[in-house]
Amino acid sequence: KDAGPAPVTPEALAIAASFKTDLDTFYDLVDGRLVAIHDMLNTIAMANNKPPLPPPAIAYLCELTEEQGKNGGPDGPQVTKDQLVSAFAKMIPPGDSKEVFEEKVIQHVRDASTRRQFANTVMPQLKPKLMALHGKVGGNADKLYAWFLDLLPPEAKDSFPKEAFMGMIMRTPPNTTVIDAAKFLSGVHNNMDENDSIEKISGVIDKHMAL
Repeated sequence: KDAGPAPVTPEALAIAASFKTDLDTFYDLVDGRLVAIHDMLNTIAMANNKPPLPPPAIAYLCELTEEQGKNGGPDGPQVTKDQLVSAFAKMIPPGDSKEVFEEKVIQHVRDASTRRQFANTVMPQLKPKLMALHGKVGGNADKLYAWFLDLLPPEAKDSFPKEAFMGMIMRTPPNTTVIDAAKFLSGVHNNMDENDSIEKISGVIDKHMAL
């Protein structure tokens, strides 16, 4: 069984370090939270036709220390900016150029930063409504999943099973029946994009509040 990526080459580290500004921007927007970094790395993996990465792989890439793993609090562990750069260096295959890395990986980091900036702006205004919805349904996973499906365009509904909602968006085991409020808020926050206007999300919340 593969023991994981080979040691980082100086060339790979230099390429990753050359995009430190992009990585620092994302880091600051997500407060260095491993869970948000994991979401972004999964987006990059899927964009490059690779399977999503399991949590241990992310902890390994970021060289998460035992201390960091223990001191996460409700939002999970935080890594350092250097750990983030080093994680990206590990993702560069030998022989890949800076240009290829920028196109395959860094472009997605920039897109993720744009999305996160947007999410950080709208989330404070949406939080009371999201909490009200969560309270009304008592965190019921089926009802929150039904709400989430209503946010998706019609063509995407069929391709988003409940397992994906639970695992990728809410980060809870698929058989969980009640989703914790903090997990619900963070799942919405981490997966928002610019199409998710306050009006759109509020409208779908109102609809489900009236059910």
